[in-house]
Amino acid sequence: MADNNNNNDAAADQGEAMNNDDNVTVAVTKIAALPTDNPKEKRFSITFDNFKDLPSEMGHEVQSSIFSCFQTDFCVEIYPGGDEDEDGEGGAGVMIGIKQKSKGEALKIKYSVGLKDTATNNILNMHKKYSHGKLFDEETLIKGVAWFCFDDSWSHNFRPRDDIIKEYLDRSGALTVYVTLQLKEYIPKNPTSTMILNLFNNQDSADIVFEVCEQRKRTNDRKRAKATPHTFHAHRLILQHYSTELAALCATSEGMTPAIVDDVKPEVFRHLLYYVYGGEIGEEDFVQHAKDLINAADKYGVTNLKLEAEVWYVQSTKNTIENVIDNLLYADAMNCALLKEALMDFMVEKKVEVMQRVSFDDVPGHICKDLLAAMARCGDVSSDDDEEEEDMEKNYSKMRIGDLRQKLDEKGLSLDIDGSREALISTLKEHSRNQI
Repeated sequence: MADNNNNNDAAADQGEAMNNDDNVTVAVTKIAALPTDNPKEKRFSITFDNFKDLPSEMGHEVQSSIFSCFQTDFCVEIYPGGDEDEDGEGGAGVMIGIKQKSKGEALKIKYSVGLKDTATNNILNMHKKYSHGKLFDEETLIKGVAWFCFDDSWSHNFRPRDDIIKEYLDRSGALTVYVTLQLKEYIPKNPTSTMILNLFNNQDSADIVFEVCEQRKRTNDRKRAKATPHTFHAHRLILQHYSTELAALCATSEGMTPAIVDDVKPEVFRHLLYYVYGGEIGEEDFVQHAKDLINAADKYGVTNLKLEAEVWYVQSTKNTIENVIDNLLYADAMNCALLKEALMDFMVEKKVEVMQRVSFDDVPGHICKDLLAAMARCGDVSSDDDEEEEDMEKNYSKMRIGDLRQKLDEKGLSLDIDGSREALISTLKEHSRNQI
């Protein structure tokens, strides 16, 4: 049995059939492997089409098609009508679990199961409040739902059936279960990232020096004066391969002659370099320097840092009637689509007050599309086309910026995630056309 993450063909051929047990149905399911940065982890989405048409008698089990990882076959089990535990307790809820299908040696695996809330697009992982899994074996049903006991006994159903249908089915009536499986055995990490991070500001191996000194005004006149410069040591090979802007910065210096940076605060430039070398910036530093990090990362082409700083800026900035236009103009100038989206949501929420007190004289006309998108998300604008567009994968116009960026990243288009709403949607549509 091969370790195969692409199970769509097998699922399509399997059809819907009764198992040897009259209380078990094997359903047609669409299975897709999802990206993950953890080599010990495998993620899958398992979609049960027409969930409301699945057998809903209490105690009737519906199994997904098989998906494979770690040289082992698994399936998802659901009870669309719920089941009773050993004490006869239960109800018309929905029960979800993971089952190892292939026989053989038990695996040490941690797991989680999630459902996507269709109102928020957030995935509810059902293990968060409880400890992770147990040993798999060919006989034991693994209770992947948070409220299950991690032994051989059942507990209560996850959610009432009516709530599942209302909150977790997509527009086509399908229920998608998100499964994460992770090996518990120790696997050492690739040390390369740590080795590169250890080179950060390493004077002994550096071949370029930066003198960073933000220019500032004297208090007694209009002349600019430089503060004491801060020196940072770096490596041309790393910077030149990170972005064309950093490569151009390296070209301003020959040998160890310092390259002068006078438009970024020293502490901000340090964070930027540290990020380029693979370092993580802490929450407190993001909150304190979010706007400066956006500006510096945008100038020097450190895209992912810019987007991460933008998230923190959105989270830490309080929008008001007084600052909404200034923030909007900044977001538009810096191509900060997430910030622009948050401001549009604020204006839609406060629309009456905004109309009465805010001047749009300086606002570019192209921002109207973003405003219409915000209104559509809030339900203030409807279109007959919404009924015709059943495939949410193609209904990009109302999707949130974070979801658009995530889709681009999942499709291997991470270099294109820094752009306006129109640019993100255009890239996704072009990618979809090329896949046909």
